[in-house]
Amino acid sequence: MQSKFTNLTIYFTLFKKIGLKRFVIYFSSNFGAFWLFVEPASFFLPEKLKFGLDGYLSLVFISLAFAIIQNFPKISVSCNLSSPDTNIEIKVGDIFQENGHLVIGFNDVFDTELGEVIRDSSVQGQFLKRIYKGKQDELDVDIETALQEYIGNRNLDPDKKRGKAWRYPIGTTITLGSYEKRYFLTAYGYMRNNLTVKSNSDDILTSLDKLWQEVRLKSHGTDVVIPIIGSDLARSGFSRMQLSKLIITSFVVASKREFITRKLTLMIYPKDLDSIDFYELEDFIKSICF
Repeated sequence: MQSKFTNLTIYFTLFKKIGLKRFVIYFSSNFGAFWLFVEPASFFLPEKLKFGLDGYLSLVFISLAFAIIQNFPKISVSCNLSSPDTNIEIKVGDIFQENGHLVIGFNDVFDTELGEVIRDSSVQGQFLKRIYKGKQDELDVDIETALQEYIGNRNLDPDKKRGKAWRYPIGTTITLGSYEKRYFLTAYGYMRNNLTVKSNSDDILTSLDKLWQEVRLKSHGTDVVIPIIGSDLARSGFSRMQLSKLIITSFVVASKREFITRKLTLMIYPKDLDSIDFYELEDFIKSICF
């Protein structure tokens, strides 16, 4: 019952965001297309296609109906790259309810402590609570094991009093989980000693580039799901819309260089819909897929 209510809320939120301008554009386009067909047809079939007021009103209602159908709220949109054979999807929902491998954004020290250091409701916090059942020690062991190959690149920060103190380069990406379900943890931001995360466009692009390399090596082409990394407390200076476009663009560019995976899904949490124009993102992915 709760799930149905949530879905109705999502559809209602998306419906409110359609906007009069978008609806008018679709209506005008439909009306024009129908008229281009009807006008020459009426020349050859004048008896069957007599257009009075009723005819014009019918055309208006048909165009309106098609505009409504075309703009009916949907929780996912997608497009296909011509080469390589890859699908890109934008979807509203919960990343942890999706099939496929998951991307989890982390800071440069790979903190896992919930509370002041990591917010419970964040993707990192939910990763600990839902995948590791809140067992922080177990997650820390897995992270430290995966980070062994990067030990030569880390630096100890003696001034960091809360959380972890070993800093790894931005873009450091490790893989946890198994062949069936992998979790790609990528460092996209710098955890300052006042427990705030700082990131910028260079940091995010670097982390995405390293992430795609890791996914290319270890996903075996299986579907990958990514949240909007760099939002919320990362202080990247980018809106969720900008970050969404940045992630998609980075993936398209990297995919054109070399195949990464057969499908990437960018997940948008329902609570973030107020700050995201879902229909603008739909137009964006259609324009960038080539």
